[in-house]
Amino acid sequence: MVSMRQSAGQVSPAGRVSPASVASPASRASPAGRSPGRGRRAASGAAVAVLVTGLVITAILAVVTLRGHQRTEGKLLALQSRLIADAGEAEDQLYVQDHLGAAASLAAATNGNVATFRKTVSTSVTAKGPFIAGSLWRLSGSSARLVAAVGARPLLAPASARAAAVIRQAAASTTFVVSEIAAPHELRLGLAAAASGPDGTFVVYAEEPLPASRRISEPASSPVAPLNLAVYLGRVQSSAALLESDSAAPLPLRGTTFTSRIRFGNTFLTITTSPRSSLSGATGVVLPWAIAIGGLLLTLLAALLTERLTRGRASAERLAGEIRQLYVEQRSVAETLQGALLPQELPDIPGMQIAVRYLPGATGVDIGGDWYDVVPVDEARFVFIIGDVSGRGVRAAAVMASLQFAGRAHALEGHPPATILDRLRRSLDLERDGHFATVLCGLVDVSAHTVLLANAGHLPPLLRSDGEARLVTIKSGTPIGIRGSSSRARAELTTGAGDVLIAYTDGLVERRGEILDAGLERLEKVASRDFRSLDDMLSSIVTELSGDEPADDIALIGLQWLS
Repeated sequence: MVSMRQSAGQVSPAGRVSPASVASPASRASPAGRSPGRGRRAASGAAVAVLVTGLVITAILAVVTLRGHQRTEGKLLALQSRLIADAGEAEDQLYVQDHLGAAASLAAATNGNVATFRKTVSTSVTAKGPFIAGSLWRLSGSSARLVAAVGARPLLAPASARAAAVIRQAAASTTFVVSEIAAPHELRLGLAAAASGPDGTFVVYAEEPLPASRRISEPASSPVAPLNLAVYLGRVQSSAALLESDSAAPLPLRGTTFTSRIRFGNTFLTITTSPRSSLSGATGVVLPWAIAIGGLLLTLLAALLTERLTRGRASAERLAGEIRQLYVEQRSVAETLQGALLPQELPDIPGMQIAVRYLPGATGVDIGGDWYDVVPVDEARFVFIIGDVSGRGVRAAAVMASLQFAGRAHALEGHPPATILDRLRRSLDLERDGHFATVLCGLVDVSAHTVLLANAGHLPPLLRSDGEARLVTIKSGTPIGIRGSSSRARAELTTGAGDVLIAYTDGLVERRGEILDAGLERLEKVASRDFRSLDDMLSSIVTELSGDEPADDIALIGLQWLS
């Protein structure tokens, strides 16, 4: 459930130990007649003073070194635990969204099509996991209805009041909902994610198995291997809230521990760690005792330890810098590749002003699947296409590129928008390729002031006319890659001088935990304002609706009739 796959670095503070000099009193010659015993007593007193001074200095240095080692252990534990928690938070959120959030969104887009749902979760709901039971629910008012179930029998009975409460809670939540479900000799984690579409709200519920003993084992190569680990659901460290632990030690963990809490859906995961052995190496453990036994070697040993810890910190800092630089470079490469796949120049269409925008999502380094294209057909007509491939990564980019090039080729052949979409359907299949795409295609006749539209599951374009912006009335249609009827959706518009038509991808208007209509209303409101130019209009729309760092990729095409 909580996957810890990131390697953790180690950083140790540098400490400096200064040797203390001990002065011996100068001996004096005994005057004649003084007893030898008094001379020996004076020498013994000086030896005791040197011994006591040496012992005090050695004890102080040993204590200082021991406490420094403990602080270093605490900092290393905190650093390694934070790295593990940060990696786990990003991975767990994406893990649930990729499996359940995507399935819920697809169900909302296909009006709860059972066959599509089964195909979508076929790789994630299996006997070997990650989920062993899954179901699709439709929410009608306050009642929840089971649409389809896959996998094993769920521990949470579908007909139970708790199941209905979980479904309703997921539909009302801004994120996915987490609940622990226990049965005799079996323990599972229930996860539910919701999505709203034009036909209602759909919730995908799945159960992930947890070890009944709540014990897990980590391989020796794992960054968690040097640590005792306990993961709790919620903020409280109790036996009832424990999800899993790799420690044979009594819980809750004692001694040097570090606790971090990360957001997990509508709740938190509390992660507590403690070192199984010294994180800074055996030297840190042996050094205080070596100082107590060999006070004369204190300076050398302290200097060696300081150098070792300093180098360890410098190495960790360099590694962190290299990782940050690698992330920046990977993201730069992804953005460069995305930009290279999109049209480098827009055609010059007499009587039209055309502007575009593309903003990559702010999270991750994977390339997205949003694209646009403008293809001149003759001197008075051109075709515009805008689309969004599901998922991210190189495979999604490859699907995007194939659809873009195919769409351009079909447009150059002179086909109308509906025919272009029909031909694109032959090149993509969700079951075969693992992706689907929403596409909006339009044929613009500049002189006639007409636009012929065809839609395959994409959001409707926006038309601004006489200072008022409204969404174009056009059915959604079936996305490219979804088998079945093509569900053609067409519309024809007539425009006037100065009118603006804007096509966009869902990253512009969608926000997590919010219905889509709210984002579309914001778009209409912003687009109804007065702008100096088309470029100024697109820039204002992107800035106000998505901010500086959009969560998802955004692509826009703006078309304005000059006369």
